[in-house]
Amino acid sequence: MKRLAARMARLLRRMSVFPAPTRLGWYFVGCSVLMFLAGCYYRENSFVLLSCVPMALVLVNALGGWLNLRRLEFKRRLPPDSHAGEPVEIALLVHNAGRAASFALELEDSYLPDLYREEPEQVLMQVSGGHVQRVSYSGVFSRRGVHHLRDLVVSSAFPFGLVRRSRSLSFRSEILIYPRPVRLSAEFERELLSAARFFGESSVASRGQEEVFGVREYLPGQNVARIHWPTTARLGKPMILELEGRQDASFVLLLDTSPVGDPATLRQRLESAVGLMAGLTYFLTRQGVLFRFGWHGDALHASQAGRGDRHYHAVMERLALAGFAEKPLPDWVPEVGVGALGEVPVLVTLGTREHAEAAMPLASGAIIVGAADPDFRRRLRMDVLGRRSVASGELDPEAHRA
Repeated sequence: MKRLAARMARLLRRMSVFPAPTRLGWYFVGCSVLMFLAGCYYRENSFVLLSCVPMALVLVNALGGWLNLRRLEFKRRLPPDSHAGEPVEIALLVHNAGRAASFALELEDSYLPDLYREEPEQVLMQVSGGHVQRVSYSGVFSRRGVHHLRDLVVSSAFPFGLVRRSRSLSFRSEILIYPRPVRLSAEFERELLSAARFFGESSVASRGQEEVFGVREYLPGQNVARIHWPTTARLGKPMILELEGRQDASFVLLLDTSPVGDPATLRQRLESAVGLMAGLTYFLTRQGVLFRFGWHGDALHASQAGRGDRHYHAVMERLALAGFAEKPLPDWVPEVGVGALGEVPVLVTLGTREHAEAAMPLASGAIIVGAADPDFRRRLRMDVLGRRSVASGELDPEAHRA
């Protein structure tokens, strides 16, 4: 039975790309058949000869369509990553390995339930022999995670539009979609920055025993009292003193996805927690603050402390694949090493704040956000258009530098 099913599937795939007349082509076929029958009935040889003309055009179109698609090669080019809900440009490269040009190509890429496109098909009017043409389309992935694009169907009804010839190509392309960062409320941002400023000044600074060992560019969230105004005036941008004994705060972001609470809302709370963690990652990256990330799925995923775009992408790759944890929070928190001096723990959990507080080390001073808490939405804010997530333009690193 399995062998028979495999043969039937193979036969259906072959029949799906077999040349088929278009609606206009069926008119020509019907006209040819009627003229042939009329010629036979009335014994008019001229009708029989004329019936060959429409059928000949159909056959020539079928041969032309086969030649039109014969020496074509295709390649799909995807960005390495993107964010859910953000437009993604997908490029299709068409190489004509033959000498004759190909015309009127219709390209239909893989259909995915999570990929939304304005135009399901792309039309390429001409590809000269030995040349490569690029056609692109914009799509939006609505779900985070790894998405696979496999099949590509190219068809053409050139030259008369009477017969359509198709080719189905299977090659796998992957794209990783990050979760869309949410906007943190102004109160939550102030809480994070005040914690960063508090832990960023050591006790040596109060005794006046520190020494200056460098000057670097000021980043939001740092102590404005350390701005070196002569260097700022000379360079035209805020510069801050690097003092021995004064260290900027380092955050440790913890994501607890152990399934607790109402099973009917688990998936919703998971996506809310991942979105908030993505928002924290985006915010701390924009502020230039040092932070590391910890989460336990099938195994412990813990990153080293870092900052900048590279560290942002490393954390977002983990968040894109985050699912429910197989280990409760108290069993893996000690492995991350929460409670280091000068480090601010921020925990986002699927349960309530009270449920997670018992698992954190004493006197850690952790900021805990529970996705099941009634005040969870208080940590979020909306823009003027009522959107909670960060806009696409804000996610562009070039826009940040501008």
